[in-house]
Amino acid sequence: MQTLSGAPVLEEKYHLERRLGQGGMGVVYKARHAYLKTQHAIKVILPDLVGNDPQLVTRFRQEALAAAAIRHQNVVGVSDYGVAFGKIPFLVMEYVEGESLHDMLAREGRLSPEKAFELMKAICAGVGAAHHQGIVHRDLKPLNIMICTGKKSMSEAVKILDFGLAKIKSGELLGSFIQAQTTGLMGSPYYMAPEQWADEEPDVRADIYSLGVMLFQMLAGDVPFKGSSIPAIMKKHLSDTPPTFAQLGIQVSPQIEQAVRHSVEKNRHNRTQSVEQLVEELGNAVRATGAIHSSVGQTTGTALPVSQLKILTDPANARVFIDNVAVGLTHDDGWLLLEGIQSGNHRIRVSRDGFRDWETDVICDGQPQQVVARLMDDSGGIPRPGEGAATIIQSQGSISGSNFGQTNPQSQFQMQQTANPQWQTAQHSYQGAPAKRGMSPVLLGLIGIAVLLVLTSVGLVGAWKLGMFASGSNGNNNGIVKNNNSGSPTPPPAKAEMVKISGGRFTMGRNDGDPLERPEYETDVKDFWMDKTEVTNAEYSDFVQATGYNPLPLNWENGKPLTAEMNFPVRYVNLDDIKAFAEWRSKRDGKTYRLPTEEEWEYAARNGAEGTLYPWGDTWYDDHANVKRDLNFVAVGSIPDSANKWGVLDLVGNIWEWTSTPARAYAGSEFEKQVAERMGKTGVVVRGAFDLKKDSSSSTSTYRVFMDQKNRDKAIGFRLVRSD
Repeated sequence: MQTLSGAPVLEEKYHLERRLGQGGMGVVYKARHAYLKTQHAIKVILPDLVGNDPQLVTRFRQEALAAAAIRHQNVVGVSDYGVAFGKIPFLVMEYVEGESLHDMLAREGRLSPEKAFELMKAICAGVGAAHHQGIVHRDLKPLNIMICTGKKSMSEAVKILDFGLAKIKSGELLGSFIQAQTTGLMGSPYYMAPEQWADEEPDVRADIYSLGVMLFQMLAGDVPFKGSSIPAIMKKHLSDTPPTFAQLGIQVSPQIEQAVRHSVEKNRHNRTQSVEQLVEELGNAVRATGAIHSSVGQTTGTALPVSQLKILTDPANARVFIDNVAVGLTHDDGWLLLEGIQSGNHRIRVSRDGFRDWETDVICDGQPQQVVARLMDDSGGIPRPGEGAATIIQSQGSISGSNFGQTNPQSQFQMQQTANPQWQTAQHSYQGAPAKRGMSPVLLGLIGIAVLLVLTSVGLVGAWKLGMFASGSNGNNNGIVKNNNSGSPTPPPAKAEMVKISGGRFTMGRNDGDPLERPEYETDVKDFWMDKTEVTNAEYSDFVQATGYNPLPLNWENGKPLTAEMNFPVRYVNLDDIKAFAEWRSKRDGKTYRLPTEEEWEYAARNGAEGTLYPWGDTWYDDHANVKRDLNFVAVGSIPDSANKWGVLDLVGNIWEWTSTPARAYAGSEFEKQVAERMGKTGVVVRGAFDLKKDSSSSTSTYRVFMDQKNRDKAIGFRLVRSD
């Protein structure tokens, strides 16, 4: 049946060879370029299928330009567009052979968590590339995911279709649903976020909801919400709780289930906030599950009994961690049900912004367990100036997430001070090490085997070659992404640019700041050179490749950073890691690099003797620093307005930064003794003011917090300096 009248040639150069398929908005043809002889897929937008929009051609052109701007190996490339017969727009795309994710799921049914994770990593890499350009897909579903044949790995095989085109699909919703009813295809209604049903402008979190539904389908074999009509499906997306995997007769770990449920939260503010966070949570869950299963199987040969764990938190919507692995948020009623907890001694930690972390131990022996966690308001821990007298506070094995507190989660102590030194850290950023506790010989044996397996795996993947792109001279990577697995040459080393800071005398700290910022005093700083930006994943990866260093940052996959994060600041590194990196870079460049002292860092952040409150001046501007974004990191140097007078970027915002200065109160401070007792010899000053109090008062160039030098934290990176 003819679907496009006239000669099968568009703009006298694209010869249509055959029809590949028809969707809710048009027809896709396989075509060949008349002169270049290249193959293409051409989507012809039929006006009668998209509502005869009089502005169709104009809107299509705008969306085609946006789609063409996305250059990523996991996104089908757009190379051209045009208008046939003066009224029918068409899009020229990369031609790929393979099957859709819908076809794969129809053939295989359910996927293993490991395979689902590999698929989601690749899909999220492509989606993330678009999100970083401000483009939301709006219509992610298995039919829009292609799995190409003849590729070496899933990371190369995945291709995402139709980026940006959902905006012009005014007539597709009903047509997509009718098509689903008549052909069995899963159309848009099954994957739409609640805010899309409410006619709200979707943002990246709408795409994350769609990805969460797809992830649910991969693991369960079906979507969570189905119905006989569009209103029935809409109601379930808006109000129904997704079924648990156990209700469907499917066994997955509680960590994996919580990663899935976090991505399909009704309220987008409670939902997984970025594709990078989705990959991180799912990856941690899959790895944790694999490590537990491996250690149990090798130790006993049979499965140990598992327990049901119910956790009630006050307040609700708190983050729950088991043995430092995130397992999800408690619901609006405060409850979280976890199934399949392995037997043994587990550390439970509960965290919520504005409250102090709560921790306890639970022994699981196959019997149901229940835990009630009441979190203390962070502002009530030690009174701030003018907020009253002493108060008794409960130590939960850490001081707001760091490991400098008491080790007994039930111990109490009384502070007789009237000021609040900011030795607490960001609630969700600073997780710290679990408090020491006794372990059974069996558990020690299990942990030993698990550690051996992890070390063996790290040794194997450490040999893999990294195929990414090099950074520019200013520390930003602006080249085209390349993956060495596809045979491209190894990129040149990623070298950071350094800026000379002219020394002088300046005022350190400030008397009108927080207690640990005072008393202010004058000190001298000699000339030094400082990295213009934080050290990136790209440069740290060069170090790992050259030396075989491990352990690797926890957010890396298969021994290397995520492609979309190559130019992000490296994190999950401690002082030992940084020392090894600095030694390698010093040998490579013939210079002597080191961490900055706290004085050098603040001198640069305050523009020396000018003594400004922020690197850019004395007035706070929200768009001058990446704060208030809930661990949503960006590439280094993305905010030019963050620069100090020497051109150093991101001293405030995006990520905390290690210094080499031991944790201490300033001379003359009323907290000198307390800080010395709490920090001991392992505490180090951390600077940068990323996402702490979420206001300008805690994002100043003088703000300081402390961290144990052995900790590898998700929100701490670094930059180096040299003296010559």
